[in-house]
Amino acid sequence: MNNESRTIGEEEFEKYLTTAGYPFEYEKVWPGKTRRPDYTLTRNGGTFLFDVKDFDPKLPVLGFGQIEMYSGIRRQIEAGRQKFKEFKEFPCCVVLRNNGSMFARIEDPHTVFGAMYGNVGFAIPVYVGGGPPPPDAPQVRQTFLGGAQMLPNKNTTISALLTVRDVSIEGETQLGVIVFENAYARLPLPRDMLNGPYDVRYGRDGNDLACVFWGSELAEEGK
Repeated sequence: MNNESRTIGEEEFEKYLTTAGYPFEYEKVWPGKTRRPDYTLTRNGGTFLFDVKDFDPKLPVLGFGQIEMYSGIRRQIEAGRQKFKEFKEFPCCVVLRNNGSMFARIEDPHTVFGAMYGNVGFAIPVYVGGGPPPPDAPQVRQTFLGGAQMLPNKNTTISALLTVRDVSIEGETQLGVIVFENAYARLPLPRDMLNGPYDVRYGRDGNDLACVFWGSELAEEGK
C-alpha cells in the first residue's frame, strides 16, 4: 500500500482499522458523485463513510488573547458536511486527529460536545417573584448556548465525530478512538462498531449525553 499521499491522521486511522479487523477502501470512486470520502468501510451488508481531518501543530500567538476552543472543530465539521453532501444514504463520520496542536482539545468531551451542540455555559436561576423565595436554592446547571453545529435540521448526515488517539498501556502505545455520536443523526453509527478494548464512546443516554462505552483495557488501567 502506498502511503506517500496519506496524512498522519489517515495513516493512523488505517492502522486502527487494520488492527481492529475492519476492511476498507481508500478514496473509493463513486459513479455519479463528484466527491470521494477518504474511507469506505463495508460491514454486515452496510456501508459506512469516514473522512479524516488533521490538526497540525501551531505556535501560540504572543500577547493577550483568548483561545477559542470550538472553532477548529467546527471548521472540520463544516468540511465534513461539504464532503458528505452527496452521500446522505450512508452513515458518515468525521475523523479527527491531533498531530501536536496545543489548541485541539479533541479528546475532551466537554469541548467536542460544545463544538457540536453549542458553547458550554451555565444556567443560573434567579428569583424574581413577589413572595418569599423557595426554601431550597435552585441548582446551577450546565447548558449549551450559541454556535451549535448539530441540530434536528442541521448536519444530520454526520453520524458521529471520531477522535483517533494514542493510548499508553504498560509502556506500550496502542491506537484507539473516541466516538462522539450525533444525537440528531439521520443514520446513527451502530454501537456494535468501533468498540474495541482501547475505545470510548459518548452518546445519548436517556435525556443526557454520557459515556456509553468504555474499552476493557482502559477500564483495567483506569484510563
